[in-house]
Amino acid sequence: MATDNPVPDDGALPDPFEVELVAYLDGELDADAARKVEARLQTDPDARARAEALKKSYDLLDYLPRPEPSPTFTTRTLEKLPALKPLPNGTSPPAPAGTSSSTPRDGQPTSQPPATERPQPAVATSPTTVSSSMPIPLETGALSLPLPVRPRRGVWVAGVLAAVIAFTTIGYFATAAIRPYLFPSPTSVQKEPEEPKLEVDARVIENLPLYAVADDLAFVRELVKPDYFGEEPAVSYDASLRIPPGDISDKLTGKEFESLARAFRALPATRQAEIAKLDEQLQALEAKERDRLLRVLEVYAAWLERLPDAERRGVLSAATPNLRLEVIREVRKQQWIDALPPPLRKQLDMLTNAKEKAALIQQWKDEEAIRRDRWAFIRQHAKSFADNKSPWPFDTEAGRKEVLDFARVAFKPDNFKQCRLSLAELGEYKRTLELAQRDGAWAWYGLTVYELSKLHPYLPEPADNKLLITDLNDLPAAYLSRVFPKKGFVPRYKFTTIGKWPEFPLEVLDVVKDGPSPKGGFPPMPPLGPSRLNEFKEPVRTFATKELFPKMRSTERFALRNLEGKWPDYARALIDYATKHDLSVPGAMLPGSPKRWDTTYGIRAGNRP
Repeated sequence: MATDNPVPDDGALPDPFEVELVAYLDGELDADAARKVEARLQTDPDARARAEALKKSYDLLDYLPRPEPSPTFTTRTLEKLPALKPLPNGTSPPAPAGTSSSTPRDGQPTSQPPATERPQPAVATSPTTVSSSMPIPLETGALSLPLPVRPRRGVWVAGVLAAVIAFTTIGYFATAAIRPYLFPSPTSVQKEPEEPKLEVDARVIENLPLYAVADDLAFVRELVKPDYFGEEPAVSYDASLRIPPGDISDKLTGKEFESLARAFRALPATRQAEIAKLDEQLQALEAKERDRLLRVLEVYAAWLERLPDAERRGVLSAATPNLRLEVIREVRKQQWIDALPPPLRKQLDMLTNAKEKAALIQQWKDEEAIRRDRWAFIRQHAKSFADNKSPWPFDTEAGRKEVLDFARVAFKPDNFKQCRLSLAELGEYKRTLELAQRDGAWAWYGLTVYELSKLHPYLPEPADNKLLITDLNDLPAAYLSRVFPKKGFVPRYKFTTIGKWPEFPLEVLDVVKDGPSPKGGFPPMPPLGPSRLNEFKEPVRTFATKELFPKMRSTERFALRNLEGKWPDYARALIDYATKHDLSVPGAMLPGSPKRWDTTYGIRAGNRP
């Protein structure tokens, strides 16, 4: 049975041996380092157990489908590579003129268009509309030492080695991103009347490299959304796999702290107050949310540091936080497109319709999200896989049988005409079922069934087969005049779901709703499916009477009665109320607790912070 993994203390950091072990299993260590790992594995039982668990998790990759490479792979990889270390004067070594390198999936470098050729985001310049909370850029001054960042007591990553490398170096980038804006040149700063000093906690000074590029708490919460930086590995980590803490720590020296303190005191009093307020609001949050928001600030600061100067100025000079977010979104979107592999970029460029382009981009992003969630699912159940255990509800023979029975009824995989799955989905379903029955990989089958149930929701079947409408010949007379023209027997619309329940009657309703209206109005239109409790098959009626209705409030029962005679409204409401009260409508929903299904298999719903 799958159980929720407790969340360890927030002070966890990557275990160096865990990182070394992953590299060893990937064959990336040199001979001397590999021999050291092998020596430890021979003498350390715990190390051998960890290696065996990782190896079994890797073996599960054979179960993954093999789609085309994700179009965002290049972008995600580049954003995890260390940026060039700034020179002592706070600048970065220049890239070759006219090009910026990237690494596509085949590992061969390609040339990207020069940054100056990319359409630049609009920069708001009106002094009367500047947000009082916007980051204040200061002139660059000489600074030979990298600025410190806050001790990353809650920062860690798990799983993929690239994410570990990105996360352990992100603190340095966070400071480099705002170094030019914190330390003005002594010769260029004009003396102004001294303002009252704001006494703040030392934590505010330590986190100044992060707070300096933020507007307010609402701005930071927007950054954590998927459109911005929420999907980055250092932000969207797997909470079920916190690695034990290692010896890595970042401590500020007295000299470094004083440098940040001087930078804070150099800011206007209003900006000092806003930064102090942001820190106060962050500290008032729960530890889990606060840690995630601080990490997204680190990723955002590192991203700013890597931007070309013109684009960085466009972000920092936006007049309001909302405009700044729009600029960030547009830059991120353009970066994503620029990093597409040549074949996908060509496919996108061939489209001239803006809506078609947007739809294709969204399709690619959705596919990437599914692949990312499946990796997270494997990591979530790594221990169960290593122990050859099946998660709920496949940990019992009865649970497996109930799910198999549901899949046969809801998906019709054995009936070509009635099957509700596409050919690709049917192939995936049968493949994972075979693996489950042959090798015991029930977790992967459970994930497949869960995803298909979300893509193809089912409705309870009627007790009377006359209401099981799957063909044109089954339609009531009131619908025929609207489906067929006055003369002839060819329908005015080509139906694509004939033979399938409930897709076909739902398609008929759409056609009738969008079709022309006859003179004199429409005759009464009977429902195309069961719309009262006594019209459903057993055991749906017994379930509703004995399990669902007693848990429903009087207002809910009243609302359900008002939907009687309406299909699919009544059937859908029945499922919605069952889900709300954590019950399962027999034959129409996955058997067992809906919440437990979401927690065990719903990566986005159950495991994302």
